[in-house]
Amino acid sequence: MKWLANLGIVVFAIAAGIGGLYAGRLWSQWAPSTALQIGAPIIDFAMPDVQGELLDTRHFRGRVLVINFWAPWCEPCTREIPMFKRLREEFAGRVEFLGVSLDDPVAVREFAQTHDLDYPLVMAAMGDFALMRAYGNERDALPFTIIVDSAGRLVGRRLGEIHETELRSMLGAALAG
Repeated sequence: MKWLANLGIVVFAIAAGIGGLYAGRLWSQWAPSTALQIGAPIIDFAMPDVQGELLDTRHFRGRVLVINFWAPWCEPCTREIPMFKRLREEFAGRVEFLGVSLDDPVAVREFAQTHDLDYPLVMAAMGDFALMRAYGNERDALPFTIIVDSAGRLVGRRLGEIHETELRSMLGAALAG
């Protein structure tokens, strides 16, 4: 008889979980998005770099900017880094990369040194998830990449690992526009 009660609890828990997922999907379709729209001016921000100096996104005006929210413990994030380094070299002077790390500054500095990261890195506070949401990452997930044109307008975004063909396409559109 006890197994019947346990079975009832399990069935109820599964039904509640499925109902919650369904309700979440419906809500996400009806809820108005507060994310920055493609073509809109970006939200400029200033954060400390790995040396503690303040770095402002306005510093990059006149160049296409790839802003990548990442963390050293995020495997898809770290898989993107070699591509970012290659493309930064290929598009030198026209495209800049900015890593926004959501991790401990010591861990980020060690990772940057070990992996010879040659593009600017800034340190985000845990409260900076709101910034990612404003750019369109409503899941607070990593990696999250946005592409900004030389005039400071949002031209693309990608939640999850970005692949080279997709990034090249976005860069081409940003450089042409």
